[in-house]
Amino acid sequence: MPEDLKQPQEIASPDGKRRAALGGYRDLKDYEGGTLQVFQGQALLRQFNLRDLSAGIYIKWAPDSAAFYLMWSDGGAIGGYHVRVFRVRDEQVFEVPTTRAAERDFAKKHYCKARGNNVYAVRWLGNSDEIVISTEVYPTSDCGRDLGFTLGYLVRTDDGIIVKRYSQPEIEEQIKACSAF
Repeated sequence: MPEDLKQPQEIASPDGKRRAALGGYRDLKDYEGGTLQVFQGQALLRQFNLRDLSAGIYIKWAPDSAAFYLMWSDGGAIGGYHVRVFRVRDEQVFEVPTTRAAERDFAKKHYCKARGNNVYAVRWLGNSDEIVISTEVYPTSDCGRDLGFTLGYLVRTDDGIIVKRYSQPEIEEQIKACSAF
Protein backbone atom coordinates (compact mmCIF):
# COMPACT_ATOMS: atom_id res chain seq x y z
CA MET A 1 0.00 0.00 0.00
CA PRO A 2 1.28 3.53 -0.66
CA GLU A 3 1.30 4.40 3.06
CA ASP A 4 3.97 1.73 3.45
CA LEU A 5 6.26 4.06 1.49
CA LYS A 6 6.44 6.48 4.43
CA GLN A 7 9.42 4.34 5.40
CA PRO A 8 11.74 3.38 2.50
CA GLN A 9 11.25 -0.14 1.17
CA GLU A 10 14.38 -1.55 -0.48
CA ILE A 11 14.65 -4.42 -2.94
CA ALA A 12 18.19 -5.67 -3.61
CA SER A 13 19.25 -6.91 -7.03
CA PRO A 14 20.05 -10.65 -7.21
CA ASP A 15 23.80 -9.93 -7.41
CA GLY A 16 23.55 -7.69 -4.33
CA LYS A 17 25.32 -4.76 -6.04
CA ARG A 18 22.28 -2.51 -6.51
CA ARG A 19 18.99 -1.82 -4.85
CA ALA A 20 15.74 -0.14 -5.77
CA ALA A 21 14.18 1.88 -2.97
CA LEU A 22 10.55 2.98 -2.85
CA GLY A 23 9.73 5.81 -0.49
CA GLY A 24 8.85 9.46 -0.21
CA TYR A 25 5.12 8.84 0.14
CA ARG A 26 3.04 11.92 -0.60
CA ASP A 27 -0.73 12.19 -0.27
CA LEU A 28 -1.39 15.12 -2.56
CA LYS A 29 -4.70 16.70 -3.48
CA ASP A 30 -5.37 14.64 -6.60
CA TYR A 31 -3.11 11.60 -6.20
CA GLU A 32 -0.79 9.59 -4.02
CA GLY A 33 2.85 9.62 -5.00
CA GLY A 34 6.31 8.62 -4.02
CA THR A 35 9.82 8.14 -5.33
CA LEU A 36 11.83 5.32 -6.79
CA GLN A 37 15.54 5.58 -6.15
CA VAL A 38 18.18 3.25 -7.56
CA PHE A 39 21.45 2.82 -5.67
CA GLN A 40 24.75 1.12 -6.36
CA GLY A 41 26.37 0.67 -3.00
CA GLN A 42 25.77 3.99 -1.25
CA ALA A 43 25.73 6.02 -4.47
CA LEU A 44 22.36 7.23 -5.75
CA LEU A 45 22.28 6.48 -9.49
CA ARG A 46 18.87 7.96 -10.30
CA GLN A 47 15.56 9.03 -8.81
CA PHE A 48 12.14 8.80 -10.47
CA ASN A 49 8.92 10.41 -9.26
CA LEU A 50 5.90 8.15 -9.01
CA ARG A 51 2.23 9.08 -9.01
CA ASP A 52 -1.18 7.46 -8.84
CA LEU A 53 0.01 4.78 -6.46
CA SER A 54 -2.87 2.99 -4.79
CA ALA A 55 -2.12 -0.70 -4.17
CA GLY A 56 -0.23 -3.71 -5.40
CA ILE A 57 3.11 -1.89 -5.65
CA TYR A 58 5.67 -4.46 -6.69
CA ILE A 59 9.30 -4.51 -7.92
CA LYS A 60 10.99 -7.51 -9.49
CA TRP A 61 14.64 -7.58 -10.60
CA ALA A 62 15.71 -9.63 -13.61
CA PRO A 63 17.91 -12.61 -12.70
CA ASP A 64 21.01 -10.91 -14.17
CA SER A 65 20.42 -7.70 -12.14
CA ALA A 66 20.48 -5.59 -15.33
CA ALA A 67 16.81 -4.52 -15.24
CA PHE A 68 13.75 -4.42 -13.01
CA TYR A 69 10.09 -3.62 -13.35
CA LEU A 70 7.72 -1.67 -11.18
CA MET A 71 4.05 -2.69 -11.24
CA TRP A 72 1.23 -0.94 -9.39
CA SER A 73 -2.49 -0.21 -9.30
CA ASP A 74 -3.83 3.32 -9.53
CA GLY A 75 -7.20 2.46 -7.97
CA GLY A 76 -7.00 -0.22 -5.30
CA ALA A 77 -7.15 -3.98 -5.74
CA ILE A 78 -9.20 -3.77 -8.93
CA GLY A 79 -7.79 -0.47 -10.14
CA GLY A 80 -5.89 0.12 -13.35
CA TYR A 81 -2.58 -1.74 -13.35
CA HIS A 82 0.56 -0.31 -14.91
CA VAL A 83 4.15 -1.45 -15.54
CA ARG A 84 7.34 0.57 -15.93
CA VAL A 85 10.60 -1.16 -16.86
CA PHE A 86 14.05 0.17 -15.97
CA ARG A 87 17.43 -0.86 -17.39
CA VAL A 88 20.66 -0.52 -15.40
CA ARG A 89 23.97 -0.34 -17.27
CA ASP A 90 27.20 0.51 -15.50
CA GLU A 91 26.23 3.50 -13.36
CA GLN A 92 23.23 4.63 -15.43
CA VAL A 93 19.54 3.87 -14.96
CA PHE A 94 16.95 4.63 -17.61
CA GLU A 95 13.35 3.74 -18.27
CA VAL A 96 12.69 1.64 -21.39
CA PRO A 97 9.39 1.60 -23.35
CA THR A 98 8.94 -2.13 -22.94
CA THR A 99 5.13 -2.44 -22.79
CA ARG A 100 3.95 0.25 -25.23
CA ALA A 101 3.84 -1.80 -28.46
CA ALA A 102 2.02 -4.67 -26.75
CA GLU A 103 -0.49 -2.28 -25.16
CA ARG A 104 -1.19 -0.67 -28.56
CA ASP A 105 -1.47 -4.07 -30.25
CA PHE A 106 -3.99 -5.27 -27.65
CA ALA A 107 -6.02 -2.03 -27.72
CA LYS A 108 -6.58 -2.30 -31.48
CA LYS A 109 -9.21 -5.00 -30.83
CA HIS A 110 -9.80 -4.90 -27.08
CA TYR A 111 -10.21 -1.64 -25.23
CA CYS A 112 -12.35 -0.35 -22.39
CA LYS A 113 -13.35 3.20 -23.30
CA ALA A 114 -14.64 3.85 -19.78
CA ARG A 115 -11.50 2.80 -17.89
CA GLY A 116 -8.67 1.81 -20.23
CA ASN A 117 -6.82 -1.50 -20.05
CA ASN A 118 -4.58 -3.12 -17.49
CA VAL A 119 -1.02 -4.27 -18.08
CA TYR A 120 0.80 -6.68 -15.76
CA ALA A 121 4.34 -7.98 -15.64
CA VAL A 122 4.21 -11.77 -15.41
CA ARG A 123 7.87 -12.83 -15.39
CA TRP A 124 11.31 -12.34 -16.81
CA LEU A 125 12.17 -14.88 -19.49
CA GLY A 126 15.80 -15.80 -19.01
CA ASN A 127 17.70 -12.72 -17.95
CA SER A 128 16.78 -9.09 -18.61
CA ASP A 129 16.45 -9.25 -22.40
CA GLU A 130 12.80 -10.41 -22.53
CA ILE A 131 9.75 -10.17 -20.31
CA VAL A 132 6.31 -11.75 -20.41
CA ILE A 133 3.49 -9.26 -19.89
CA SER A 134 -0.27 -9.64 -19.73
CA THR A 135 -2.80 -7.15 -21.04
CA GLU A 136 -6.39 -7.14 -19.85
CA VAL A 137 -9.61 -5.29 -20.54
CA TYR A 138 -10.60 -3.74 -17.24
CA PRO A 139 -12.79 -6.36 -15.51
CA THR A 140 -15.95 -4.34 -14.83
CA SER A 141 -19.29 -4.37 -16.62
CA ASP A 142 -18.87 -0.85 -18.02
CA CYS A 143 -16.15 -2.33 -20.26
CA GLY A 144 -18.68 -4.30 -22.28
CA ARG A 145 -18.47 -7.83 -23.61
CA ASP A 146 -14.66 -7.95 -23.44
CA LEU A 147 -14.52 -7.29 -19.69
CA GLY A 148 -11.64 -9.26 -18.20
CA PHE A 149 -10.40 -10.50 -21.58
CA THR A 150 -6.66 -11.18 -21.39
CA LEU A 151 -3.81 -11.78 -23.83
CA GLY A 152 -0.08 -12.05 -23.29
CA TYR A 153 3.08 -10.93 -24.98
CA LEU A 154 6.73 -11.81 -24.85
CA VAL A 155 8.53 -8.53 -25.53
CA ARG A 156 12.15 -7.43 -25.78
CA THR A 157 13.01 -5.25 -22.82
CA ASP A 158 14.97 -2.49 -24.54
CA ASP A 159 12.67 -1.68 -27.45
CA GLY A 160 9.35 -3.41 -26.70
CA ILE A 161 9.39 -5.42 -29.92
CA ILE A 162 6.80 -8.21 -29.68
CA VAL A 163 8.56 -11.57 -29.96
CA LYS A 164 5.55 -13.79 -29.27
CA ARG A 165 1.82 -13.49 -28.58
CA TYR A 166 0.03 -15.69 -26.05
CA SER A 167 -3.66 -16.59 -26.31
CA GLN A 168 -5.85 -16.18 -23.25
CA PRO A 169 -5.42 -19.85 -22.16
CA GLU A 170 -1.65 -19.66 -22.74
CA ILE A 171 -1.14 -16.47 -20.72
CA GLU A 172 -3.40 -17.77 -17.94
CA GLU A 173 -1.07 -20.80 -17.69
CA GLN A 174 1.94 -18.45 -17.56
CA ILE A 175 0.26 -16.44 -14.81
CA LYS A 176 -0.54 -19.54 -12.75
CA ALA A 177 2.98 -20.92 -13.19
CA CYS A 178 4.96 -17.89 -12.16
CA SER A 179 3.06 -14.72 -11.59
CA ALA A 180 4.14 -11.59 -9.81
CA PHE A 181 0.55 -10.95 -8.74
